[in-house]
Amino acid sequence: MKNIKRFIVPSLFLLSIVFNACEKLPLQKGFKYTQSFYDNKIDMSVMDFMESRTDMFSGMLAAIEYVDTDPEYKDVKEMYSQPGNTYLLLHDNALINLEQEFSFFVRNPIVDTNPASPDYNIPFKGTDWSQYDKKVVADLLRYHVLKGTYDYKNLNSTAKWVDTYALSSTNDSAKVYIYLEGTRDGHLYLNNYTGVNKDWVNIKPRTPDLHAKNGVIQVMNRYLLQPTRQDIQNNK
Repeated sequence: MKNIKRFIVPSLFLLSIVFNACEKLPLQKGFKYTQSFYDNKIDMSVMDFMESRTDMFSGMLAAIEYVDTDPEYKDVKEMYSQPGNTYLLLHDNALINLEQEFSFFVRNPIVDTNPASPDYNIPFKGTDWSQYDKKVVADLLRYHVLKGTYDYKNLNSTAKWVDTYALSSTNDSAKVYIYLEGTRDGHLYLNNYTGVNKDWVNIKPRTPDLHAKNGVIQVMNRYLLQPTRQDIQNNK
């Protein structure tokens, strides 16, 4: 019993000191809290947005201008002024950055076909859109514009195939597989379907769900590969 008292008495004494000290301390004063919200509205058209960020979209803008010089592909530039579409805007990392393993210029090397050239038949990284066929570039751009608006309001975890402007009578598989991840993170995935090339899995926007005056923008660090008819059939 004496041992218990020896423990209790000092403890009570220390507690009284702590309480007295707390009473003398001033209460924390309130601070002004300013509520903020993420603003995904862009008060400009899709084309104006790209032109305002040449640090991000110089490659895409150059590709658009390249194909626009041919009357056959005048529809490409006009797409970016049309309302009601979803625009997968390709960052320079997705197209022209030679340090990025999966950029278009890196993944689509040029081959010198001049037999007199010392580099004959040796593939090298692209450095300019003029090295590519205009149809290839036009179809690349068309494929990255989805017909209809697809944003966080109207998508869910049920994946769907949606049409792109590359869809035609001769290319009926130019569709994009799109869905929101069914988790608390809710990532937006594109062409993440069963059977996709292993280097192109889990592709999602670097900046998703921006709303321009004439459509929805998803800013992409990677360009998308078109599926085959069999891919679409296997992922219905």
